[in-house]
Amino acid sequence: MAVLQAGGTGIWGAGIGLRNIVLAAIGALAALALVLFAMLAERANDWRTRGEPRRLPRDLPAAATPPRPIGNPARFFDPDDYPVEALRQNWEGLSRVALLVDEEGQPTACEVVESSGHSILDRTTCRLAVQHARFTPARDRQGRAIIGVYRTFNVRWQMPTDT
Repeated sequence: MAVLQAGGTGIWGAGIGLRNIVLAAIGALAALALVLFAMLAERANDWRTRGEPRRLPRDLPAAATPPRPIGNPARFFDPDDYPVEALRQNWEGLSRVALLVDEEGQPTACEVVESSGHSILDRTTCRLAVQHARFTPARDRQGRAIIGVYRTFNVRWQMPTDT
């Protein structure tokens, strides 16, 4: 009479090894998923806060030529962009901002240099400038595109007149 024995070389022994491999693979995939989720959450936060006023870096290399706007900056703003709350409150003012411009001429950050007196107007200025403005990038002495700051971007918020 033959007796079946479960041992390291039998079917159950191979199953334990396979089970350990599968569990290790699942653990590795779970760790990878957590890392990817953290990266996506960080990227989402960057996109969510893009255009929100903040302090620009002060330690950038000096540019031989600063960034220059492409086109008429007045076209970056439309009367429909006037914040509804500001319209209700009859708020007006001049927002002066500085923009951080990357090597491709895209604004990536905004700092309020002089407030309009209404944070909603200042935030809207930054958001729209970062979304719509385009620049020729700053250049170093060798002519290479570098990160630069466009110092004075002014937007005068005036209540629309009925005509």
